[in-house]
Amino acid sequence: MLYLYHGTTSVCSVKVRVVLDDKGLNFDGELLDLRRGDQHKPDYVKLNPNHVVPTLVHDGKIILESTLIMEYLDETFPTPPLMPRDPYQRAIARLWMKKIDDYLHPDCSTLTYAIVFRPVFLALDQEERERRLAAVPDPAKRERQRLSIEMGLQAPHVAAAARGHEKYIGEMEAALSRSPYLAGDDYSLADAAATPYVFRAEKLGLEKLWQDRRPHVTDWYARIKARPSFASAVINWLTEVDLKRYAAKDEPWPTFSAIVART
Repeated sequence: MLYLYHGTTSVCSVKVRVVLDDKGLNFDGELLDLRRGDQHKPDYVKLNPNHVVPTLVHDGKIILESTLIMEYLDETFPTPPLMPRDPYQRAIARLWMKKIDDYLHPDCSTLTYAIVFRPVFLALDQEERERRLAAVPDPAKRERQRLSIEMGLQAPHVAAAARGHEKYIGEMEAALSRSPYLAGDDYSLADAAATPYVFRAEKLGLEKLWQDRRPHVTDWYARIKARPSFASAVINWLTEVDLKRYAAKDEPWPTFSAIVART
């Protein structure tokens, strides 16, 4: 049995749900409310000491880290395959996923807190805000979140996060000018991994990263949105609360583009 602990909008949860759907795998699971802090509850931390989602339990075996979960699912359930047969293209697919783990994921978190989560946290009283931040076990991550909440897009680490998105989407454009998917002619885990980050950028109001600028990324994203897994693994999990949070943001693009232009 596949049992997934996940969050509605968590980009790492979305990556895994996309793969599960692409492979036609049914799963049971538990949705954690990350804003409420379910990921910090003692029973869950016993499963995932990193205080994050997703966590996959397969027949009693616990698998952590979304990239590893994706590869585990592809190897355990090999049909349809989601990695290229050619070893070099497999290395390319893994490189795309490594770039996400190395910098795009923390950059995405920085921008999400600065643009969407900031008003949610500022609406809390100081004691509750501090309590939620104190539950984050990684001091560096905790401080990034604090600065994003307090300063928004003016936080000192936002410039690096903006550059990270510009870099990743720019590299996507270059790769997609040579092939329809990131690791070659066929859809792979690389595309599944990139999907929630492009979607998140769109929901943050940063779709001009590709619209009217990067036609190959625009075409790729249209193909991704047409896949059945996009609706079932991404869109259908959004709640009214999620949609309201995204809709309540201020327009970030002028500030974001100015940051990129001067860095």
